[in-house]
Amino acid sequence: MPDYKHDLPTNYYFGGGDDSTSATPLAVVVLATALILILVLPRKYAFIPFLIAGLLVPLHVVVLVGSLHFNATRILVIVGWLRVLIRGDRFPGRLRAFDAVVLASALCGAVMYSVLWHDLGAVINRMGVLLTTMGSYFLVRRLVRDRQDVVRAIKALAFVVIVIGPCMLYEQASSYNPFWLLGAPQITNVRDGQIRAQGPFGHAITAGVIGAVLFPIFVALLFEGRRGRWLAGAAALSSTGMMALSHSSTPVLTYGAALLGLVLWPVRKNMRVVRWSLVAGLAVLQLSMSSPVWFVMDRASGVLGGSGWHRAMLVDNFVRHFGDWWLYGTVANGDWGWSMWDVDNAYVAAGLSGGFLNFVLFLAVLVCAFKLVGKARRLAEKYPRDLRLIWALGTALFANTVAYFGIVYFDQAIVAWYTLLAMIAVLPGFAAKRRKEQMRAAVISSEVAVTVETALPYAERLQFGRH
Repeated sequence: MPDYKHDLPTNYYFGGGDDSTSATPLAVVVLATALILILVLPRKYAFIPFLIAGLLVPLHVVVLVGSLHFNATRILVIVGWLRVLIRGDRFPGRLRAFDAVVLASALCGAVMYSVLWHDLGAVINRMGVLLTTMGSYFLVRRLVRDRQDVVRAIKALAFVVIVIGPCMLYEQASSYNPFWLLGAPQITNVRDGQIRAQGPFGHAITAGVIGAVLFPIFVALLFEGRRGRWLAGAAALSSTGMMALSHSSTPVLTYGAALLGLVLWPVRKNMRVVRWSLVAGLAVLQLSMSSPVWFVMDRASGVLGGSGWHRAMLVDNFVRHFGDWWLYGTVANGDWGWSMWDVDNAYVAAGLSGGFLNFVLFLAVLVCAFKLVGKARRLAEKYPRDLRLIWALGTALFANTVAYFGIVYFDQAIVAWYTLLAMIAVLPGFAAKRRKEQMRAAVISSEVAVTVETALPYAERLQFGRH
């Protein structure tokens, strides 16, 4: 049987891993408090403790039940759905096409991975992955329903980042990770003499990427009223610090993508031109380079540092060995070359763990998410406040798309990813609702104006008769 703890690109053990329950006293207190709040709070606040505890409590906190491992995220998901059943929180409308694509991608990955490894351990492992991913996504989808809920979710993420940022700064200064009190590794990772702070996450790259991906939505929070500006400013500063303190190139590129997305705000109506310009630019690069265009990652690492050569070679081997993985994936990628077992690219990981169909569905989730953002943007074009929020979420999605060239989420960062997707799924609905409300108000105003205009002549005649 394979060693899933080391072979899986996403280490969500459901069978395998630690051989006993593992939790620090502080982690138990935080987790227990969050579970109680999830059960007792009203629907519009119930997802807040889920997000806070889901991101702050490390994945090393595990409850062992027989041979099954329930990490903090899974425990939160189970209690969250228990609350849904008890309180009867209905799903906001019918499942949309985007929800179906997200579900299809997850199910395809689970089935294909089980076929790839063809043993019971793989099936149990993928059951755990589905509980974590789809449990998180549909729980947030069920609880986050409108614009106000989206803003509340962003504020909860802002609180998380404000806690993590200063702790990572302390970690950088002292080589001691304060989240050790919650179960994270106490010893900080060091590379080339640089301390790579990781906070509660499983790796410094994950910590930096999450900070960079969330940065745009904190910028949008600045426009949500004076009362939330201090929270937005502190979160934006803290997320920037998370990116810098991780000392990794992938978070830097992700942060650059986030800034680019924000800068493109003035040309939001001409994104088709921007997209085709990007394609043309890649074509020019391909013609001017002696190697394939993905080796740009290698050249970028010469400036930013990091393992760009490895990432470029990973993509190169992925393309050249298409015949090895297209059907249902492969476990032989370690034979492709030096360090090819280290799959630190989410796109490559999707193909290697589930074949071409899984790879296409993974891309389909991203494409459909961008289409939802575009649809919501068009609906909200006359409402600047909504438009800024929609654009910021689209920018976060773009930043995450860039980050996936250098990372596979394997820890509680998956909660942030599926929360982002769930918020994007809400966008067209609240944008359309705002548009209908404005149109209804305009119709009522016009009817009142017509009524007044009709009534005035009669009032004037009545007044004349009295005289």
